[in-house]
Amino acid sequence: MRYSFAQSALPVLFAIGLAFVLQHFVGSLAWAGLLAVITWPLHERLVRRGWPRPLSAVFLVLLLVAAFAGPGFVLVNALSSELAGVQRLLAHLNEAGVPVPAWLTRLPMVAEPAVKWWNEHLAQPGGISSLVRSIVGDMMPQLTGAARTWGSIILANALYLFLALLTLFMLYLHGPAVVRLMDRAGDRLLPVHYATLRRIFPLSVRGTALGLCSVAILEGIVLGIAYALAGAPAPALLGVITGYLALVPGGAPLSFTMVSLLLLGQGHSGAALGLFSWGAVELFMVDKFIRPKLIGQRVNLPFLAVLFGLLGGVSTLGVIGLFVGPFMMAILFGWLRGGEHAASIKAPERAGVVDKTEAN
Repeated sequence: MRYSFAQSALPVLFAIGLAFVLQHFVGSLAWAGLLAVITWPLHERLVRRGWPRPLSAVFLVLLLVAAFAGPGFVLVNALSSELAGVQRLLAHLNEAGVPVPAWLTRLPMVAEPAVKWWNEHLAQPGGISSLVRSIVGDMMPQLTGAARTWGSIILANALYLFLALLTLFMLYLHGPAVVRLMDRAGDRLLPVHYATLRRIFPLSVRGTALGLCSVAILEGIVLGIAYALAGAPAPALLGVITGYLALVPGGAPLSFTMVSLLLLGQGHSGAALGLFSWGAVELFMVDKFIRPKLIGQRVNLPFLAVLFGLLGGVSTLGVIGLFVGPFMMAILFGWLRGGEHAASIKAPERAGVVDKTEAN
């Protein structure tokens, strides 16, 4: 009995120790594994059509990079012309001075000091540049510290991204061998539950990816149309940006809130209020009904289970919790339903990272 306990506890202790050693790179490994599971059917399809595995791996990695980095380049290109126009406007205002707006003189209690400050700093020619130099000079120590902090964060995330893409590339190349080793370890450590876990995991991950991507496309289209109806500038570009931000929790509300503030700043208060109200209603419907339905249908999960899995996963683990939460809920309902749930997901038994027969 004592030997059996030691034999079962040793792998658990080793896994904890390994997780501690690799704690800074667990995210990179997890994202590489998730992307491999999500895109593996496409990789296998390319291989069956005669593509060499290295060529298919390079193509899919570059495709993923382009899919996520492409909108960033489009946004930078679009903003460059806008920033040039803003720069010309600021230069003109700096030369001539900015007159006191009429609404400022009508503010209760603070109108007199506000108008006085405006006349001293902004109404005079060259006032904007003097004000900017004063603010930058006062904030220079904080800006320097922030630049150092953000610089180290950017470099660290760039390293994690590189390691994730490198791991993903190696998984594309050696996926069958990796799954063969995992199957042997799983059958040895969890002989009763491993077969169910192996079936549920790819279904849950791909279902979550389907729900996230489908909802992101839907929100990009719907809110892009709403931007156009509200009179926002470049609604197509803003719709694309909203779609990509919708992949991240909180991205869609941030997007339509910023566009609403932009419309409000342009004086279109009715359009801003209408856009914000429609975005809030649409976001509620999508996040509470459509997304859980899309994610739960592959593993036969009820609405509330998917909803709490998504909310709990995101609040605890961040973005990666979007995949972990539904997976744990799928395991829970697999145990609760027993044979009924196993039978309901038995058909896609070969839906793992690679086919089990191929891995053997």
